[in-house]
Parts: sequence; C-alpha cells; structure tokens
Amino acid sequence: MKKKNKKNVVTVVLMVVVVVSFLGFGNISQFFGGNAGGSSRSTRDIAMSCTLDMYTQFHIHPRLRIIINGVEQPIPTNTGISFSCMHPLHTHDNTGTIHVESPEQKDFTLGDFFAVWDKKFSKDRLLDSVVDPQHEIVMSVDGQPSQEFENLVLKDKQQIVIEYKTLN
Repeated sequence: MKKKNKKNVVTVVLMVVVVVSFLGFGNISQFFGGNAGGSSRSTRDIAMSCTLDMYTQFHIHPRLRIIINGVEQPIPTNTGISFSCMHPLHTHDNTGTIHVESPEQKDFTLGDFFAVWDKKFSKDRLLDSVVDPQHEIVMSVDGQPSQEFENLVLKDKQQIVIEYKTLN
C-alpha cells in the first residue's frame, strides 16, 4: 500500500472514532448493531445512554402531568434530546407525552425519566417541592391512586398525574 493511501485510511478511521465519541455512543457495538444479543444493562443505564431511531425495538407513549399547588408544570420540549444525544426516554413537545424509544424492551420506570430530565422525584420530593407537615405528594395512574412513585413501570398510553398539594 502506498504511503499516501495508508495515511488516508488512518485519517478516515480516526475521524470515525472522533465522530462516534462526540455523539456519545460509548458502546460502539450498540451503535452499529443495536441490541443483537440482548444485554444485562439496567433500565437506568439504557435510559441515560444515547440511541438512534433506527435501533428502536420498544416504543411506547405514557403521558405525565405534574401539578404543584394547583398549577400545572409543563414538561419541557426536547427533554432528553440534545445536539449530541437522544436518550431512549425523551419528549418532543411540552404536552407531557414521554417517548420511550429504546433499543431494548425493558420495564422503564418513571424514575428513569426523571433521571434523564435531571430532576428529583420520590414520595417525598417533586422537582423543588418537598413534603413537609403542610404538604403531600399524591400520584394517580389511569385515574387510580398509586404509591409506586419513581418505581412506576411505564406503559403505553398510561395517564400519570403527580400532584404536590396542601394537606386538607
């Protein structure tokens, strides 16, 4: 091989490595092969990774509403999407629809979405609001009370309402 051709091949390989690294695809086999053999990665690991539409094997749309002291809080457009990464759990608008578009079918939780959003949520905390003697957090799923909070497994077309409110 001529010296110039060898240099060109090395340059192309380096460029591919830099681009893949920049895009946040740390697991190159996942980037090129999706999830051919399955994995033992946790839902949180998958939720925090980057993916591409072409690798979507699991696709559902639960809807989340957050109400704090009677005021609905919008879920921001493009939560989980940046210039360099699209997380498997993300939003496209501020309607509260969570897009779960994962390279693996797993039982993703509401806590996984909050982790991608980089916000706090548990039975004692909702965003910046903390349970105290005057306030509580209540959650309903499809109109029924739920105590699952961050452990709620997301399902297609699920209607999730989380409310921080004054005790009666």
